[in-house]
Amino acid sequence: MAELNLKLSAKDIYEKEFERTMVRGFKPEDVDSFLDEIIEDYQKMADMNNQLLKLQDENAKLKREIENLRMRVATGRSDVQQTPNNYDLLKRISNLEKAVFGK
Repeated sequence: MAELNLKLSAKDIYEKEFERTMVRGFKPEDVDSFLDEIIEDYQKMADMNNQLLKLQDENAKLKREIENLRMRVATGRSDVQQTPNNYDLLKRISNLEKAVFGK
């Protein structure tokens, strides 16, 4: 399965501190705003990856189930037991009575 291996989490990005110097640089508010957007996208991507992994697991499970059903059909095997209804039970009892007591 393809798992997303990220070096940073949204929390890592959020908690990152940069050293401040007196040298000309970027406005901290602009950097923070941009990092907030990155965090939001990063979290969405991580959530989508988790959902993708779940769907891949479900897909693999369903494929195995389909293969098992195909094998049962191909071999004529049916593991499904039908519950007899009242009519079937009465018919069986009647047949047993005839066999034991005669007509």
